[in-house]
Amino acid sequence: MYKKALTLIPSKTWLSCLLAVCCAVLAGCSKAPSHSYQTYIVRLSNTLETQAPGLSKPEAISPLLPPNTLSNSTTISLIELASLSHCKLSLLISEHNNQLGKTAGHSGVLKYQIEFVQNAQQCLSTLEPDSAVYKTLLKAKTHKEQTLNHYFNLMLYNEFELKNTWQASSAELSVSPAGFSDTVAAMQQLALIKQHILNKHYLKINSADIFNALEQLNKYRFNQLLIYSARLQIAFNNSATQFIESQSIDEICPAGKNKKIATIVSNVFQKYFLKEIQPYQANLAGYLETLLPLYNQLWFDQAITNKQINTLIALDSQNNLLNQLKGSAKKHVTWWQNFYKTCEISPI
Repeated sequence: MYKKALTLIPSKTWLSCLLAVCCAVLAGCSKAPSHSYQTYIVRLSNTLETQAPGLSKPEAISPLLPPNTLSNSTTISLIELASLSHCKLSLLISEHNNQLGKTAGHSGVLKYQIEFVQNAQQCLSTLEPDSAVYKTLLKAKTHKEQTLNHYFNLMLYNEFELKNTWQASSAELSVSPAGFSDTVAAMQQLALIKQHILNKHYLKINSADIFNALEQLNKYRFNQLLIYSARLQIAFNNSATQFIESQSIDEICPAGKNKKIATIVSNVFQKYFLKEIQPYQANLAGYLETLLPLYNQLWFDQAITNKQINTLIALDSQNNLLNQLKGSAKKHVTWWQNFYKTCEISPI
């Protein structure tokens, strides 16, 4: 009977495969940051011999509001387009009108609108101001300039990388996440484009940055994970604070009696909240310090943005995402400060 010769795998290849499998297993087994919070609450409730409270998850954020429908824009006829053949704009319009242009996503449509405005001025300078094609092109250019922010909002509303920013996620931002710097750079690119649109500095826009930014945002989903994780930690802080505030400090450490229970709950607080939960929340706050102003520049007080999102990204509000995270953590720690003062034990 014919037997196929055994193929030996090179040692380096075998080792690489083994490492890849091990990394996948470790990644799959890594615990979500919320696990530390759940353990923290269970250990506290077990020590205090009371039922552990459920950790409330944040309410879902309402979807973005659909953009308004624009009135029809000025159309450039085939005859007029032929008279623009000496302009770069002519090629841009022709490419947009082919099948690729017709099926372009909303980011592609925004890119086209920007490039039309950028090239229209140069083309206008070659035409007679009294000509019909000049007037048609000028009207089209003016209309596109006035509606660029609308097309920017259409991109925010429709592109997957952006519309899911405010939706819940099945995953959380890890303790040591990848992609923060790339996400900041991508958001800065989009914010700069919007700033140039609002300031009417159209020639300063690098339209290629639109696709570059979306590629980075899609790669990491950092914004969605950060916002959901921050809101999750805020909800956990509020639930945990409500739970411990329902406990009597005088019963945990009665005057003149053994402080064994107080010592145990203190250890639980130090092990889980101070060493795991607080550093994680500090990291989230650090990311938000940088990214919240960029969220504000893109979404705040726009036609597509609902009141709930406006509240979360308003820079001067105590109810914005960053201040809620800091405030809920501070309120939780305040109870513990009172606990240590009343029980007269050291937190260290």
